Amino acid sequence: SFIITSRIIFFIILLQNGNINILIGTHAVIEDNVQFNCLGLVIIDEQHRFGVEQRQKLVLKSPEAKAPHLLSMTATPIPRSLQLTVFGDLDVSVIDQLPPGRKEIKTYAVGEDMRQRINNFMIKNINEGRQVYIICPMVEESDTMDLKAVTAYAQQLQNNVFKGYKVG
Repeated sequence: SFIITSRIIFFIILLQNGNINILIGTHAVIEDNVQFNCLGLVIIDEQHRFGVEQRQKLVLKSPEAKAPHLLSMTATPIPRSLQLTVFGDLDVSVIDQLPPGRKEIKTYAVGEDMRQRINNFMIKNINEGRQVYIICPMVEESDTMDLKAVTAYAQQLQNNVFKGYKVG
């Protein structure tokens, strides 16, 4: 459910008046009370998380019934997207190389037995001026699933492993 606060109302008014040129948001931007002044471009990242009706509702938010340009991005195309490229009005752009100068990203999965070594590796990289990010499967703890929640895990890391570092 969409919770309206005074800050959200302020942004809605700025958006309606055309005082915001770029809006970055969540599914909340498709709520009925969010109106655009002159919507010209919609970019949907991870479009597979948006349903057909949600995409249509967002596209129709442009005044004067002028459909805005639409860019849907995904690393995992869904069958409907593929079908639209064949039978509908959807063009495909494929990014199949890294930007010039970008080093290859290496991803590893390790067990808990490597925790201390990984923590030391992260601290070494932070001390060299780099950043580290950790992905957790949940935002908050769940009563039904035994998975790491980012809120609790971030606090645990701040208090233990990364004392003296900024954790957010």
